Amino acid sequence: MRRTIFALLLVVATALAMGMGASGASGAIAQENATNTSSTQAGADYEEVVGPNVRIVDWEYTSGQFSLTFEADEPTSVSITEAGTWGEGSGQFNYVEQVVGEGRSTVVVPVSDRDGAAVGITTPASMDQGTGAYVSIGTDEQADQNPLTTFGGESGLFTGVLMTIALAAVSAWYVVRSEESGVIEA
Repeated sequence: MRRTIFALLLVVATALAMGMGASGASGAIAQENATNTSSTQAGADYEEVVGPNVRIVDWEYTSGQFSLTFEADEPTSVSITEAGTWGEGSGQFNYVEQVVGEGRSTVVVPVSDRDGAAVGITTPASMDQGTGAYVSIGTDEQADQNPLTTFGGESGLFTGVLMTIALAAVSAWYVVRSEESGVIEA
C-alpha cells in the first residue's frame, strides 16, 4: 500500500516538474536576415507604398546604412529619417531629403548601427495624407531574452531544483523507513 502511494506521488511530482519546464519553452526567433524582410503585397512587385507616386521596391541594410530602391511614376521628393530603438536621453539622428527620378532610383541613408535600426520615409503627398512608410531590421529579441526562460524563468528553475531535492529526500526516507533495521546493504 505504501509503495503504491509513493509511486503515485512520484508520478504526480514528475508530471508537475515536466509541466513547469515546458511552460517557458516558447522563445522568440531573432531576425537574422536584414534584406527584404517586409512582406510583399499579393500580386504586387513592390514592398511598400510611400505615397501615391512612389513605392519601395527593394531595400538592404548593411552595418550603418540602408540602401533603398524606389520606383516613381514622376520625379518626387522623398524625406528619409532615421528611426528605430533609442535609449533614454537625447541624441542626434540622420535625415536625408532627395528627389527620386521617374523609374527606379537607389538612395543610401546612413543610420546608427544598432539593434532595431529603421528609417521612416515620406513624400509631400504622403505628408498631406498624414501617412508614410518605414523599413526596419527589427530587434534581436533573443539578446534581451532571459536565458532561464527554457526552465520557466527563475521561479521555474528554482522550483524544479527544490522538487528534485525534495523527491530525493523523500526517496531516501522511504528506503530507510522500509528496511526493518535501517539500511543493511547499499
